Amino acid sequence: MDKNSIIDKTTFEVCIHAENHPKVFVCDKPIAPAISILNKKGYKTFASCSGHYRIEFYEYFDEDISKLKEYKQDDKIIIKKIKDNSFDYWKEIDKTLLYILFTDKYEFSNLPSEFELYINDGLDYPRTCIKCEINYYDKNNKHRKKIDVLKEIDYKCKLLIEWAENLPINKIS
Repeated sequence: MDKNSIIDKTTFEVCIHAENHPKVFVCDKPIAPAISILNKKGYKTFASCSGHYRIEFYEYFDEDISKLKEYKQDDKIIIKKIKDNSFDYWKEIDKTLLYILFTDKYEFSNLPSEFELYINDGLDYPRTCIKCEINYYDKNNKHRKKIDVLKEIDYKCKLLIEWAENLPINKIS
């Protein structure tokens, strides 16, 4: 299944086929309409992600042995190798991130529900980022069904579309 959309860099229209569009960029399909609207309104985007459902683990090395007992109690951690003074382990990624990183610093008076704004000071100058975490576990620490996480991703992307539609035109772009 194709999970990306192509957006024209000039008109910011979502394209069906990219073969005849040399000035395009790739964007996750669920978030593409919001990215298109934001760019058309003058809120230039740098990067984005709609969030993804994946069962993955981060790998960590040489954790202090004093933490071993604590880490063994965590259901989201798998101890890989125990050494004399340290241990290695895998930790389950328990959430995904839906975000939009803009090319510049923008002020927004409101955001979609459960989204937060922060200023990314990396790269060469500050950029606004809005983000929303979507957890793979419920409040009772039970793993959520894949379909429920995907429905939440879709819902949050729809909130972004509505939010973008209601933003004023940015005349300083």
